[in-house]
Amino acid sequence: MPFDIIIIVIILLAAIILFATGWLRMDLTALLVLSALGLTGLVTPAQALSGFSNSAVIIVWAMFILSAGLSRTGVTHLIGKQLLKLAGEGEGRLIAVLMSVTALLSSIMNNIGVAAMFLPVTLEISRRTRRSPSRLLMPMAYGALHGGLILLIGTATNLIVQDVMRDAGMTPLGIMDFAPGGLVILVISVGYMVLIGRRFLPDHRPPGPLAANDPTNGDLTHEQYALQERLATLVIPEGNALVGKTLAESRIGRILGMTILSIQRQDGQRVRAKTDTVLQDGDRLLVLGRLDRIEALCESPLFMVENHKSMAEKLIQGRVRLVEFMIEEGSPFTGRTLREINMRQAYGVNVLAIRHEDFVRRTNLQNIILDPGDYLLVMGPEEKLQALQDQPGFCRLDLADTSKYALDERLLTIRIPEGSLLHDQTLAESRLGEAYGLTVLRILRNGQDWYLPEPGTTLNEGDRLIVEGRPLDIEVVRGIQSLCPEREADIDLEELTRGPVQIVEVMLSPYSSMLGKTLREAHFREKFHVSVLAILRGDKVIRSDLGNVKLQRGDALLCYGTPENLRIMAKEKDFLVLRMDFHEEPLFAKAPIAALIMAGVVLVAIVTGLPISLAAVIGSALMVLSGSLKMDQAYESIDWQSIFLIAAMLPLGIAIQETGAAAIVSEWLVGWIGGFGPTAILAGLMVLIIAGKMIMPGPVLAVVVTPIALNAALDMGVSPYAFLMGVAYALASSFMSPLAHPVNTMVMTPGGYRFGDYVKFGLPIVVIVIALSLVLLPVIFPY
Repeated sequence: MPFDIIIIVIILLAAIILFATGWLRMDLTALLVLSALGLTGLVTPAQALSGFSNSAVIIVWAMFILSAGLSRTGVTHLIGKQLLKLAGEGEGRLIAVLMSVTALLSSIMNNIGVAAMFLPVTLEISRRTRRSPSRLLMPMAYGALHGGLILLIGTATNLIVQDVMRDAGMTPLGIMDFAPGGLVILVISVGYMVLIGRRFLPDHRPPGPLAANDPTNGDLTHEQYALQERLATLVIPEGNALVGKTLAESRIGRILGMTILSIQRQDGQRVRAKTDTVLQDGDRLLVLGRLDRIEALCESPLFMVENHKSMAEKLIQGRVRLVEFMIEEGSPFTGRTLREINMRQAYGVNVLAIRHEDFVRRTNLQNIILDPGDYLLVMGPEEKLQALQDQPGFCRLDLADTSKYALDERLLTIRIPEGSLLHDQTLAESRLGEAYGLTVLRILRNGQDWYLPEPGTTLNEGDRLIVEGRPLDIEVVRGIQSLCPEREADIDLEELTRGPVQIVEVMLSPYSSMLGKTLREAHFREKFHVSVLAILRGDKVIRSDLGNVKLQRGDALLCYGTPENLRIMAKEKDFLVLRMDFHEEPLFAKAPIAALIMAGVVLVAIVTGLPISLAAVIGSALMVLSGSLKMDQAYESIDWQSIFLIAAMLPLGIAIQETGAAAIVSEWLVGWIGGFGPTAILAGLMVLIIAGKMIMPGPVLAVVVTPIALNAALDMGVSPYAFLMGVAYALASSFMSPLAHPVNTMVMTPGGYRFGDYVKFGLPIVVIVIALSLVLLPVIFPY
């Protein structure tokens, strides 16, 4: 085997592993593939970068903008609303209309955008007709995916297939060449779902108002989410250290792993729990949290604060000492941060403060760059401090010498009482640093002494911990330990939501920048002033420690906030708010203009022969000029991850073709099943692609398989058009896995679907696509 082909096989296998495992983002993986192709000389530099000017890539980003224009002006909303009125309430008619409307709209729009618009509409229909969403959402999603079978511009993979044909010197497929076969497949698929498939659709009821999105149906909502039984009250006693602090400063929610819903003042007034709400004497905080945590707090506090006159004296008992030394010009510490020096690991000591002249820093020390003249206050065992005694100004300090550092203001002793939740937790699990902002300096246990304990050190009942923190952190610790929890809440969620605050489900969009982040990392509450009560992931409800849950594609957030703040969320690209009344009002006055622009793009490409790439760019510019979109909205509408994925992977197709890899694979394929005729080859290619979509993105498969299909047709001595059209149809058939396409993931949680549901109901649709392709394509495009 030629060396070039060995290299390309290695690159391809590495890409498949990265795509399948998700170790790296897809767009980053694609850029690495492009880099490897360029560095190994498998493609020229011009070829390596050619994807970014490729007509297929241009059409894809232009179609994102055109789709956003149709959505922003309400064109799709108006069309869908009118057609759904005709459907009535019969399930068969509803399924037929949903599949047909979403398929036709997806043929000219981005199918993810169409599914996102019809998701709340479909949930509303399910509520109105008292059906489970699982009876309608999967047909709606499958309809949106059928759009890629109808027109050339229906999906990016069609454009990649067309691009390979153009590069091979063939007359590329036209915009309407997909329609004859695609429309027949759509009609048969809709007929199957209406007559047979719907009888086996699941009747899942997801746990919450995702199943019945009705603001009047609060009792059902709270029972299904089991929220009421997780309510409790925390009372702030008079004189508590938290009085006068904001909720953000108190960190009650973060420390206790609870969500604060509202605050009842001593005069009976109930106020919203915002990050800047100031706590007062006697406040009663309505919280949502884990039962065991609330009950444990009722029985025993997490820790007890012990008062000592001199904490510094407590700190340097035994073999632990305090020293001070100065940083000089030329010192190995100069110009570096404590994090870079890694004092704790390298020297076994802890830096308590940094002093420059009369200014003392005692917080965020790890990131401070050390300058000549800085003095470091260091704590450690006598034997460890010996390694630093050659430093300039090295001096052992007694208690009197530490007064300039005001250590007692930042030191505290806490004791783990019997029954504490902290018992048998490691330091890392206790979150004393993350939640409380405290650094554990020593642990005292039955005469034993752990100096600078490791994160894996386990805490026991009776342990005494000497901790360091800011005065505010110390105050918070004192305040938290004296809160008075009450197991029974004096109000229910139903009563809360009768006021100005609502509970609404919000899906993460496929384009969300929050994927892989926690709510805390995204500063969710601070940004939107909305609380998350639960996270629905598939058929699993997550109700505790929500701030530290990494968000995944398809997650739904049960949000609690004012209509104004929820409407702000609905405008964000990151979210799909599943209540129609919170969506931004479309620019209906611009709808006729946007519809004419889209129709003009398609008609001009068909009638005049103007390249669809140029027609789409012109249409995108007209969308902005007409006021249907702002330029910033046009940029935001583009899924740049998809653009980079396609542009960076296109050179792989060039390399597969030019190195002869495609010819070798096609010869093997023809030799293996070519004896059964070209239809068998076509069937094999389609099955291979549909199986490959379970682990690889469609655009990547298109780049890899299309040159092989082209060479296979040439080896067989038949016209390649039927083969390439079959490849395009198979690439658009993402029906058998929730991971095969973002549209499938989008409906998984609100529909309560399981992985097996996609195999069960997607397989018949796949069989229909393959069977009809094998019958129709040789007729439409004779061999």
